[in-house]
Amino acid sequence: MKLVKCVVAVLLGLAAVGSTQADDTTSAHQFNANLRLNYYQVSKELHQHHDIVGATGDVKIESDWSESLTSKAEVRWHNPELDQSVAKPEVLEAFALWRSEQFDVKLGKQIVAWGRADGINPTDNLTPRNYSIQLPFEEDQRSGVSALKVNYFPDTQKTITFYLTPSFQPSKLPQSQARDIYFLDRQPTPTRSRWPFGLKFDMRGDQVDWSLSYFRGFKLLPEWQASDSANTVILHYPKIAVFGADVTVNLGRYGWRAELARVERDEPQTVSGFRSNWMLVTGVDRNFYDNLNVNVQLILQQNGNVADLASIAGSNERNMALVNAIRFNQESARKLGSTMRVGKKWLNDTLETELLVFSYFKPNTSYWRPLLTYSFKDDMKITVGAELYYGKANTYFGSNKPIQGLFTELRYIF
Repeated sequence: MKLVKCVVAVLLGLAAVGSTQADDTTSAHQFNANLRLNYYQVSKELHQHHDIVGATGDVKIESDWSESLTSKAEVRWHNPELDQSVAKPEVLEAFALWRSEQFDVKLGKQIVAWGRADGINPTDNLTPRNYSIQLPFEEDQRSGVSALKVNYFPDTQKTITFYLTPSFQPSKLPQSQARDIYFLDRQPTPTRSRWPFGLKFDMRGDQVDWSLSYFRGFKLLPEWQASDSANTVILHYPKIAVFGADVTVNLGRYGWRAELARVERDEPQTVSGFRSNWMLVTGVDRNFYDNLNVNVQLILQQNGNVADLASIAGSNERNMALVNAIRFNQESARKLGSTMRVGKKWLNDTLETELLVFSYFKPNTSYWRPLLTYSFKDDMKITVGAELYYGKANTYFGSNKPIQGLFTELRYIF
């Protein structure tokens, strides 16, 4: 981690020195910022706070130091409850990027997203998401990790990517604040022999794009493990190896996409823990009238050797198995689901509406997020929406019913 930061600082320092000798055509700096005021009917932290007002500020600086060297820094100040907490800065990304004809080398804190499916990406295991953040858009959930990423371009259609990080940062789910349960978060500290890394081959064509990928690292979401104390839960992040592939085919107004991953548990299997699995997400989308898009997908997850809850001795271990089965969609050997995203623009694109639906079957459970965004002018917009969860309390989405509700965001862009 310290090595990565030092190298980035040196690169930026050298670039800054070089830029003093460059003319205006080779040096440019772009500043972007926005201020957001948010209202949530219910807190996402499962502590039952209602009618919450928060504020968020985002600042992004992108610099072109020379023809081959650029940098980016993005910082967010987020205060989810103005009357309960203080805004804390978070560096989302801070990296230097060196480009040549056949190579891109990016070093520093960066977001790396893999996968071509919409919304659910089984090959996307490199950088974390914060599912409990009180901001309305999917991109708000992402943050980076300190890493090295190298892209090699054999020709204009092919890209070979190498990714390596010495650090680990987990994703975050809404967590229960029950007073009688304590969580012992055992985040891994990767050794050099176990630094998370990824390889990817990407092929781009006029109508067909596809890729093959491999990642070895840790599960970003923890499994629950029992401890010696009945009211203490250990959060463990299993070692994993992921083999992936994805493809998109575009034919006029139609598009077809598919993403497949084999996720292997790369450590001994526990009675109650996460199971190795296959996961496929595939679907089609179509544009109508230049302002309406419909995207539907099928989800198929094949789990290996699922836990037999009835045969697990001890209620504590059985409870851990139930939580993990729900969290990782492994209540049965085969899980089916679907996604749907419908987006429509109105009034010369000043009004945007979207409906996003994730569903799983047997047991039936779903997540619905309607959104409406209206732009008063180029630098000010308002978003109104809701997050709605359906299903029994022991289902993937139904367990989040306590945090469902309306939300509003007013954004001013500088």
